[in-house]
Amino acid sequence: MIIDNMTEIKTNPLFERLIQPLNEKEILRLKENIMSSESIPAISTWRNTHLTDKYLYNICLENNLPYTVSEKYFEDLSHAAIYVCSVQLSRENLTHEYRKYLIGQKFGYMIFGTDETKQADTRYNTAAVLGHELYISAGTVMKYYQFSTAVNEVFDQSNILAQKILMGKVRISHENIMELVHLMPDEIKAVANSVINDKVKHLTLSYIRNEAKWSHIQTRAVESRKEKIEKKAIKNAAIHQMPLYDPDSEVNSLCMTIDSWISSIQRVHNSENFVKITPKATLQLMKKLSFLEHTVNSMQESLVERNNI
Repeated sequence: MIIDNMTEIKTNPLFERLIQPLNEKEILRLKENIMSSESIPAISTWRNTHLTDKYLYNICLENNLPYTVSEKYFEDLSHAAIYVCSVQLSRENLTHEYRKYLIGQKFGYMIFGTDETKQADTRYNTAAVLGHELYISAGTVMKYYQFSTAVNEVFDQSNILAQKILMGKVRISHENIMELVHLMPDEIKAVANSVINDKVKHLTLSYIRNEAKWSHIQTRAVESRKEKIEKKAIKNAAIHQMPLYDPDSEVNSLCMTIDSWISSIQRVHNSENFVKITPKATLQLMKKLSFLEHTVNSMQESLVERNNI
Protein backbone atom coordinates (compact mmCIF):
# COMPACT_ATOMS: atom_id res chain seq x y z
CA MET A 1 0.00 0.00 0.00
CA ILE A 2 1.04 3.62 -0.47
CA ILE A 3 1.77 5.27 2.82
CA ASP A 4 1.26 8.89 3.80
CA ASN A 5 4.68 10.56 3.81
CA MET A 6 4.01 11.79 7.35
CA THR A 7 4.05 8.21 8.63
CA GLU A 8 7.25 7.62 10.58
CA ILE A 9 9.00 4.27 10.57
CA LYS A 10 10.98 3.46 13.71
CA THR A 11 14.66 2.51 13.82
CA ASN A 12 16.45 -0.12 15.89
CA PRO A 13 20.11 0.60 16.83
CA LEU A 14 20.95 -3.13 16.57
CA PHE A 15 19.73 -3.23 12.96
CA GLU A 16 21.45 0.05 12.10
CA ARG A 17 24.79 -1.40 13.19
CA LEU A 18 24.33 -4.12 10.58
CA ILE A 19 24.03 -1.66 7.69
CA GLN A 20 27.26 -0.54 6.03
CA PRO A 21 26.77 3.22 5.43
CA LEU A 22 26.44 4.47 1.87
CA ASN A 23 28.83 7.16 0.66
CA GLU A 24 27.67 10.29 -1.18
CA LYS A 25 28.08 8.72 -4.63
CA GLU A 26 26.09 5.65 -3.64
CA ILE A 27 23.29 7.79 -2.20
CA LEU A 28 23.18 9.89 -5.38
CA ARG A 29 23.09 6.74 -7.53
CA LEU A 30 20.23 5.33 -5.45
CA LYS A 31 18.32 8.59 -5.77
CA GLU A 32 18.76 8.61 -9.55
CA ASN A 33 17.51 5.03 -9.77
CA ILE A 34 14.40 5.88 -7.75
CA MET A 35 13.66 9.01 -9.80
CA SER A 36 14.08 7.22 -13.13
CA SER A 37 12.06 4.13 -12.18
CA GLU A 38 8.38 3.86 -13.09
CA SER A 39 7.63 1.61 -10.11
CA ILE A 40 6.98 2.79 -6.57
CA PRO A 41 9.82 1.85 -4.18
CA ALA A 42 9.04 -0.60 -1.35
CA ILE A 43 10.33 -0.12 2.18
CA SER A 44 10.85 -3.39 4.08
CA THR A 45 9.89 -3.23 7.77
CA TRP A 46 9.29 -5.49 10.74
CA ARG A 47 6.84 -4.28 13.38
CA ASN A 48 7.02 -0.83 11.77
CA THR A 49 10.81 -0.84 12.22
CA HIS A 50 13.37 -0.30 9.46
CA LEU A 51 15.25 -3.34 8.24
CA THR A 52 17.52 -2.48 5.27
CA ASP A 53 15.81 0.36 3.38
CA LYS A 54 16.35 3.43 5.55
CA TYR A 55 18.33 5.25 2.84
CA LEU A 56 15.56 4.57 0.36
CA TYR A 57 12.98 5.83 2.86
CA ASN A 58 14.90 9.05 3.56
CA ILE A 59 15.24 9.84 -0.15
CA CYS A 60 11.49 9.40 -0.61
CA LEU A 61 10.76 11.71 2.32
CA GLU A 62 13.23 14.39 1.22
CA ASN A 63 11.83 14.44 -2.33
CA ASN A 64 8.16 13.94 -1.40
CA LEU A 65 8.00 10.67 -3.36
CA PRO A 66 5.38 7.95 -2.76
CA TYR A 67 6.50 4.60 -1.39
CA THR A 68 4.99 1.35 -0.22
CA VAL A 69 5.73 -0.54 2.95
CA SER A 70 6.44 -4.26 2.81
CA GLU A 71 5.81 -5.46 6.36
CA LYS A 72 7.67 -8.75 6.88
CA TYR A 73 6.89 -11.39 9.47
CA PHE A 74 9.63 -12.78 11.71
CA GLU A 75 9.21 -14.84 14.85
CA ASP A 76 11.44 -12.55 16.90
CA LEU A 77 14.24 -9.99 16.73
CA SER A 78 16.89 -12.67 16.12
CA HIS A 79 15.19 -13.87 12.94
CA ALA A 80 14.74 -10.29 11.75
CA ALA A 81 18.45 -9.59 12.38
CA ILE A 82 19.42 -12.75 10.44
CA TYR A 83 17.42 -11.40 7.49
CA VAL A 84 19.23 -8.04 7.67
CA CYS A 85 22.63 -9.78 7.81
CA SER A 86 21.74 -11.96 4.81
CA VAL A 87 20.62 -8.99 2.72
CA GLN A 88 23.75 -7.03 3.60
CA LEU A 89 26.07 -9.97 2.88
CA SER A 90 24.73 -10.01 -0.68
CA ARG A 91 26.19 -6.53 -1.27
CA GLU A 92 29.25 -6.44 -3.52
CA ASN A 93 30.88 -3.38 -1.96
CA LEU A 94 31.22 -4.57 1.65
CA THR A 95 34.50 -3.81 3.37
CA HIS A 96 36.42 -6.84 4.63
CA GLU A 97 35.76 -5.84 8.25
CA TYR A 98 32.04 -5.31 7.71
CA ARG A 99 31.78 -8.71 6.05
CA LYS A 100 33.48 -10.32 9.08
CA TYR A 101 31.16 -8.43 11.42
CA LEU A 102 28.00 -9.46 9.53
CA ILE A 103 29.04 -13.12 9.40
CA GLY A 104 29.79 -13.09 13.12
CA GLN A 105 26.51 -11.37 13.96
CA LYS A 106 24.48 -13.70 11.75
CA PHE A 107 26.06 -16.68 13.51
CA GLY A 108 25.36 -15.11 16.90
CA TYR A 109 21.69 -14.59 16.14
CA MET A 110 21.44 -18.10 14.67
CA ILE A 111 22.62 -19.71 17.94
CA PHE A 112 20.74 -17.27 20.18
CA GLY A 113 18.60 -19.14 22.70
CA THR A 114 20.06 -22.60 22.01
CA ASP A 115 19.96 -25.20 24.77
CA GLU A 116 23.06 -24.72 26.93
CA THR A 117 23.49 -28.48 27.42
CA LYS A 118 23.88 -28.92 23.66
CA GLN A 119 25.46 -25.57 22.93
CA ALA A 120 28.94 -26.82 21.94
CA ASP A 121 27.61 -29.18 19.27
CA THR A 122 24.97 -26.70 18.16
CA ARG A 123 27.50 -23.89 17.82
CA TYR A 124 29.87 -25.97 15.69
CA ASN A 125 27.15 -27.45 13.48
CA THR A 126 25.61 -24.02 12.92
CA ALA A 127 29.02 -22.56 12.15
CA ALA A 128 29.69 -25.39 9.69
CA VAL A 129 26.39 -24.78 7.87
CA LEU A 130 26.97 -21.02 7.67
CA GLY A 131 30.60 -21.54 6.68
CA HIS A 132 29.61 -23.90 3.86
CA GLU A 133 27.16 -21.26 2.60
CA LEU A 134 29.87 -18.58 2.62
CA TYR A 135 32.84 -20.78 1.58
CA ILE A 136 34.73 -20.42 4.87
CA SER A 137 35.52 -22.85 7.69
CA ALA A 138 33.45 -23.29 10.85
CA GLY A 139 36.44 -22.09 12.88
CA THR A 140 36.57 -18.88 10.86
CA VAL A 141 32.86 -18.28 11.47
CA MET A 142 33.34 -18.61 15.23
CA LYS A 143 36.38 -16.33 15.12
CA TYR A 144 34.29 -13.73 13.26
CA TYR A 145 31.67 -14.12 16.00
CA GLN A 146 34.25 -13.16 18.61
CA PHE A 147 35.24 -10.18 16.47
CA SER A 148 31.64 -9.05 16.03
CA THR A 149 30.83 -9.24 19.75
CA ALA A 150 33.96 -7.18 20.44
CA VAL A 151 32.88 -4.59 17.87
CA ASN A 152 29.49 -4.38 19.60
CA GLU A 153 31.30 -3.61 22.86
CA VAL A 154 33.08 -0.77 21.06
CA PHE A 155 29.74 0.39 19.60
CA ASP A 156 28.36 0.64 23.15
CA GLN A 157 31.10 3.13 24.07
CA SER A 158 31.90 4.86 20.77
CA ASN A 159 29.76 4.57 17.65
CA ILE A 160 32.35 6.58 15.70
CA LEU A 161 35.29 4.29 16.48
CA ALA A 162 33.25 1.15 15.78
CA GLN A 163 32.22 2.51 12.38
CA LYS A 164 35.80 3.51 11.57
CA ILE A 165 36.97 -0.03 12.35
CA LEU A 166 34.25 -1.61 10.22
CA MET A 167 34.84 0.79 7.33
CA GLY A 168 38.57 0.00 7.39
CA LYS A 169 39.55 3.55 8.37
CA VAL A 170 41.13 2.32 11.62
CA ARG A 171 43.02 -0.98 11.40
CA ILE A 172 43.15 -3.26 14.44
CA SER A 173 44.08 -6.93 14.74
CA HIS A 174 41.72 -9.56 16.14
CA GLU A 175 43.90 -9.96 19.23
CA ASN A 176 44.08 -6.23 19.88
CA ILE A 177 40.35 -5.59 19.61
CA MET A 178 39.82 -8.38 22.14
CA GLU A 179 42.30 -6.62 24.43
CA LEU A 180 40.52 -3.30 23.86
CA VAL A 181 37.11 -4.55 24.94
CA HIS A 182 38.54 -6.10 28.11
CA LEU A 183 39.16 -2.56 29.35
CA MET A 184 36.71 -0.69 31.56
CA PRO A 185 34.01 1.28 29.66
CA ASP A 186 35.62 4.62 30.57
CA GLU A 187 38.98 3.35 29.32
CA ILE A 188 37.47 2.27 26.00
CA LYS A 189 35.90 5.73 25.64
CA ALA A 190 39.26 7.35 26.39
CA VAL A 191 41.03 5.21 23.77
CA ALA A 192 38.27 5.97 21.25
CA ASN A 193 38.49 9.72 21.84
CA SER A 194 42.27 9.64 21.42
CA VAL A 195 42.02 7.64 18.19
CA ILE A 196 39.48 10.09 16.79
CA ASN A 197 41.31 13.24 17.92
CA ASP A 198 44.75 11.99 16.85
CA LYS A 199 43.38 10.56 13.58
CA VAL A 200 45.05 7.22 14.30
CA LYS A 201 44.96 4.79 11.37
CA HIS A 202 46.42 1.70 13.07
CA LEU A 203 45.40 0.81 16.62
CA THR A 204 48.26 -1.11 18.26
CA LEU A 205 48.38 -2.85 21.63
CA SER A 206 50.90 -0.33 23.02
CA TYR A 207 48.66 2.58 21.98
CA ILE A 208 45.63 0.96 23.65
CA ARG A 209 47.50 0.37 26.91
CA ASN A 210 49.13 3.81 26.96
CA GLU A 211 45.85 5.64 26.37
CA ALA A 212 44.04 3.53 28.96
CA LYS A 213 46.77 4.31 31.52
CA TRP A 214 46.83 7.99 30.56
CA SER A 215 43.05 8.22 31.09
CA HIS A 216 43.59 7.39 34.78
CA ILE A 217 46.44 9.88 35.13
CA GLN A 218 44.29 12.66 33.68
CA THR A 219 41.36 11.98 36.01
CA ARG A 220 43.44 11.46 39.14
CA ALA A 221 42.90 14.21 41.73
CA VAL A 222 45.90 16.17 43.06
CA GLU A 223 47.01 14.72 46.38
CA SER A 224 47.13 16.96 49.44
CA ARG A 225 50.27 17.16 51.62
CA LYS A 226 48.53 15.10 54.31
CA GLU A 227 47.57 12.37 51.80
CA LYS A 228 51.17 12.19 50.53
CA ILE A 229 52.52 11.76 54.08
CA GLU A 230 49.96 9.02 54.86
CA LYS A 231 50.70 7.20 51.60
CA LYS A 232 54.45 7.33 52.29
CA ALA A 233 53.93 5.92 55.80
CA ILE A 234 51.83 3.03 54.42
CA LYS A 235 54.45 2.33 51.76
CA ASN A 236 57.28 2.26 54.33
CA ALA A 237 55.28 -0.08 56.57
CA ALA A 238 54.67 -2.38 53.63
CA ILE A 239 58.39 -2.50 52.86
CA HIS A 240 59.23 -3.57 56.42
CA GLN A 241 56.58 -6.29 56.28
CA MET A 242 57.37 -7.50 52.77
CA PRO A 243 56.62 -11.25 52.50
CA LEU A 244 58.93 -13.78 50.93
CA TYR A 245 58.76 -13.94 47.15
CA ASP A 246 56.42 -16.68 45.87
CA PRO A 247 56.24 -17.04 42.06
CA ASP A 248 53.08 -19.16 42.34
CA SER A 249 51.11 -16.76 44.54
CA GLU A 250 49.19 -15.08 41.71
CA VAL A 251 48.38 -18.42 40.07
CA ASN A 252 47.19 -19.91 43.37
CA SER A 253 44.98 -16.88 43.93
CA LEU A 254 43.60 -17.19 40.39
CA CYS A 255 42.81 -20.87 40.93
CA MET A 256 40.73 -20.04 44.00
CA THR A 257 38.97 -17.28 42.07
CA ILE A 258 38.17 -19.65 39.19
CA ASP A 259 36.58 -22.08 41.66
CA SER A 260 34.33 -19.22 42.75
CA TRP A 261 33.47 -18.41 39.09
CA ILE A 262 32.55 -22.03 38.39
CA SER A 263 30.31 -22.10 41.45
CA SER A 264 28.61 -18.84 40.43
CA ILE A 265 28.09 -19.98 36.82
CA GLN A 266 26.59 -23.29 37.95
CA ARG A 267 24.35 -21.55 40.48
CA VAL A 268 22.95 -19.17 37.83
CA HIS A 269 22.59 -21.95 35.26
CA ASN A 270 20.66 -24.16 37.67
CA SER A 271 18.42 -21.42 39.08
CA GLU A 272 14.71 -21.39 38.29
CA ASN A 273 14.99 -17.85 36.89
CA PHE A 274 17.60 -18.78 34.26
CA VAL A 275 15.00 -19.64 31.63
CA LYS A 276 13.19 -16.34 32.30
CA ILE A 277 16.05 -13.88 31.68
CA THR A 278 15.46 -11.16 29.11
CA PRO A 279 16.99 -11.17 25.59
CA LYS A 280 19.19 -8.21 26.61
CA ALA A 281 20.61 -10.08 29.59
CA THR A 282 21.07 -13.21 27.46
CA LEU A 283 23.10 -11.35 24.82
CA GLN A 284 25.19 -9.67 27.53
CA LEU A 285 25.98 -13.03 29.17
CA MET A 286 26.84 -14.57 25.79
CA LYS A 287 29.29 -11.74 25.12
CA LYS A 288 31.01 -12.12 28.49
CA LEU A 289 31.24 -15.91 28.21
CA SER A 290 32.75 -15.50 24.74
CA PHE A 291 35.43 -13.15 26.12
CA LEU A 292 36.07 -15.55 28.99
CA GLU A 293 36.43 -18.44 26.53
CA HIS A 294 38.92 -16.43 24.46
CA THR A 295 40.99 -15.54 27.53
CA VAL A 296 41.03 -19.13 28.81
CA ASN A 297 42.06 -20.49 25.41
CA SER A 298 44.88 -17.92 25.14
CA MET A 299 46.25 -18.83 28.58
CA GLN A 300 46.03 -22.56 27.88
CA GLU A 301 47.93 -22.11 24.61
CA SER A 302 50.64 -20.16 26.47
CA LEU A 303 50.95 -22.88 29.11
CA VAL A 304 51.15 -25.63 26.47
CA GLU A 305 53.82 -23.77 24.49
CA ARG A 306 55.91 -22.98 27.57
CA ASN A 307 55.77 -26.42 29.15
CA ASN A 308 55.64 -28.33 25.85
CA ILE A 309 52.79 -30.47 27.21
